[in-house]
Amino acid sequence: MSNMTAAVTVVDRLSRLLRDEIAAITAGKLGVVNELFPEKQELLSQVEEVFAAPRPLLEDHPRSAELRHKLEEMRELIAQDFALLEKMTEATGAVIEELDRIRDRHSLSGIYGPDGAKRPKTVASSQHFDTSL
Repeated sequence: MSNMTAAVTVVDRLSRLLRDEIAAITAGKLGVVNELFPEKQELLSQVEEVFAAPRPLLEDHPRSAELRHKLEEMRELIAQDFALLEKMTEATGAVIEELDRIRDRHSLSGIYGPDGAKRPKTVASSQHFDTSL
């Protein structure tokens, strides 16, 4: 397989994988993202290997224009995938923060006291004054 054929093949495979990942994220099938990760890593290492010397592929070959076009499409897919993954990460962080807030509220420092009994709703009702003076 020539270097150009290898380059076009790996770019096509990575673009297809990115489309699959984008579709999975938008469909809420986040388990698929995890399943695709090892293949994504392998394809990225192949991209690095194939494009170690990019000049002959991008300038000196009759199919250079085709490859540049495929690379531009892949760049757009990468940007879209990155944006979705970033939003997913932010949403996950927000959920974790909310769970921590709820856990703190229902912990010993929140609704329940150190003895496990519910804390009184108002501070005033739990205060007792010595009126024997």
